Amino acid sequence: MKLGCHAVLFKERIKEDTENTIKLLSSTGFKGSEIGSRFFGTDDQEYLLNILDRYNYQVTGMHIGSPLEEWDINCEETTNKILKVAEFVKDMPNKNVIMSTKRFSGTQEQLIKAAKNINNAAIKCQEMGVKLNLHNHIWEFENDGYIFNTLVEYAPNLNLGLDLGWVYASGFDPIEVVENHADRISYVHLRDINENNEFVDLGEGIIDFNKLLKVLRNTLGEDGWAVVEYEHGEQDINRYIRAYNFLEKQM
Repeated sequence: MKLGCHAVLFKERIKEDTENTIKLLSSTGFKGSEIGSRFFGTDDQEYLLNILDRYNYQVTGMHIGSPLEEWDINCEETTNKILKVAEFVKDMPNKNVIMSTKRFSGTQEQLIKAAKNINNAAIKCQEMGVKLNLHNHIWEFENDGYIFNTLVEYAPNLNLGLDLGWVYASGFDPIEVVENHADRISYVHLRDINENNEFVDLGEGIIDFNKLLKVLRNTLGEDGWAVVEYEHGEQDINRYIRAYNFLEKQM
């Protein structure tokens, strides 16, 4: 299992000051970072690869937001957006597209149609040697996991890049969810949460990382990624350094 951190903490800086941001991230102890296509774009692959090589660092995957409604009403354009990100990562060591959704208010029929269209996109990614991974938030697990379970059933080629912090916040057991879907998981996000269901820095909350990491090591194997995500708060690299040191002690 490889440990990474999410560049979303630094938002636009990954594009505006790429080299210094990668230099900072590489100083944490983590081996790579997920980056967002909304911040970096998909036009400067060679530029990014040169900087990554300079600091012996990797992109763990590239994130793209993709509302479920778009998979129903605008499938071709939405698929092309996913494939553009897949094209960006297909020559990198970690060929992961990380796709998140938004709250969905459509019908069950529309959701199933969206899931089937996502599955077709996942197959096209596979043909490029790329994994399309679902990054969940809380809404996929609402109503007893209605959206999540529909995507699992009707998009069987979609990998599950679970955000285990959101799984926990939804009232589900992250370990149980991982074990139930282990054959589709090679990439996860790590967060910690307090008793008020608020995200906090790793080690400051109530998640049992010692137990969780044992399960993840078996599930992810040598090449899978566990990526710490700090989305909000102070843009301080020491937060990620402390997170890395915390995880190392748990392992």
